[in-house]
Amino acid sequence: MNTRNAFLSAIPAFDLKRLLACALVLAALIMSPLAHAANAAGGGDQPVVQRLLDAMAQNDYQAFTSQGTTEFAAIDQAQFSQVANSLAPRLKQGYTVQYMGNLRQQGLDISVWKVSFHDQGDDLLATLNVQDGRVGGFFLR
Repeated sequence: MNTRNAFLSAIPAFDLKRLLACALVLAALIMSPLAHAANAAGGGDQPVVQRLLDAMAQNDYQAFTSQGTTEFAAIDQAQFSQVANSLAPRLKQGYTVQYMGNLRQQGLDISVWKVSFHDQGDDLLATLNVQDGRVGGFFLR
């Protein structure tokens, strides 16, 4: 019998369960601030992502561009409609948005999102840049 097994067998099962429960509680306490920090870093932009996707589902160019900077609002309406028309049926069936993290690109903070559709088809990767409360960029891949 090796030393590790001898040590574990010397601990009563009840104490092992209590030790495991304490370890899990400790892990949860450590992870909670980390999860909150990740959410605060970019996860707070989820309503923005959902408003943009909802505007696409309704093919509402005005609602889509009204949330953006002057540069963002300059998106061509025909280009918007082309993308919105292709995605609207899937968006209308339902979707979920999951925050994946943040990137720093060209001096900008970019939040990264997974868009999953209720139709179980391919997911999309969305990136969002918010500048002073206005959408500076929103890309779907």
